[in-house]
Amino acid sequence: MGCMSVHGPDDSSNGAPLCPECHDTDSAIVWQWHAPELWRRTTIALRRALAHQLGVTETRRKPSKKNPTPPPALVDVASVQFAKVAEYQARGLVHFHALIRLDGVDGPGSPAPLDGRSLGRLLEHAAGDVHFEAPPVDDNDTARVLCWGKQLDVRVVRDTNRTDDPDGPLTPGQVAGYLAKYATKDANSIRADRPVEHIAEFASRCRRLSARASEHYGPHINANGTPVNPYQLLGKWAHMLGFRGHFSTKSRRYSVTLGQLRRARAKYRDLVATAEHDEDARKALLDLEELEARLLADDTETTLVIGNWTYQGTGWTNPGDETLALAAAARAREYEQWKAQTKNTNQ
Repeated sequence: MGCMSVHGPDDSSNGAPLCPECHDTDSAIVWQWHAPELWRRTTIALRRALAHQLGVTETRRKPSKKNPTPPPALVDVASVQFAKVAEYQARGLVHFHALIRLDGVDGPGSPAPLDGRSLGRLLEHAAGDVHFEAPPVDDNDTARVLCWGKQLDVRVVRDTNRTDDPDGPLTPGQVAGYLAKYATKDANSIRADRPVEHIAEFASRCRRLSARASEHYGPHINANGTPVNPYQLLGKWAHMLGFRGHFSTKSRRYSVTLGQLRRARAKYRDLVATAEHDEDARKALLDLEELEARLLADDTETTLVIGNWTYQGTGWTNPGDETLALAAAARAREYEQWKAQTKNTNQ
């Protein structure tokens, strides 16, 4: 089917299926629900392919008698770091924009064993082979094999991509701007309360699938404490059209951690409060480079606890405590004897 009409950017029919009766909304929701799992498997597959390409093991192995010197692992030669954002399309499904970086042994900026093009080819193969079998919602449903779509666009980020200074390197601010652009591009286009029929239907179908799954699987829990129902929280995420992942994620060593940012915000609030009556603190707020270094400095304080132990003696400290303890023990013995006798009499 096709549509030859020209729709404006604010037309509510943008993203709507051409044939609502033919459109498999249930499969779209199931894919959306398991999209974070697809991304997790993609990162695993990429590291596995990278280790194979470099001739190293995926994880570090412990020395043994048969192999006292284990082969080098991937962490010994390189590490894969990434930052990604999820952008909602007008049809209600997400797609990911990710920046993937290959670091050398010494971290960001150190020489990597592969260039960007080689890493891009590994990523294309890894993403193309990733799949996940999603369990059915109930007995009237069927299992689905989920994978990425054909719209996989892998590009190499170069230092000459800057439009303001083609010969200059990319700055952290430009990288953050790229991610922020797609993170906020359609932030308001997927609200379930918008007067867009296909978005509202998408959210409503999420709740219906969640109810079906709850009725089918019930409130059962595995031996490890996890629910048996894989779609238990689908209704809770109906306002996100079934996407349960965070809109922005990154590997831990891609850049500053969220914990460092929280500590930096706390330091900044303290500095602003001090600047009201301290001239040096006011000057520190104006020097941005010094301020950044000060806020992100790792100055975690530790407390040294010194304890002294001395021998006080053995037994009760006074005769009264000893008498109470002996009486309590005697009552406990008498009670146990009474229970044993009562049990034998009943038998």
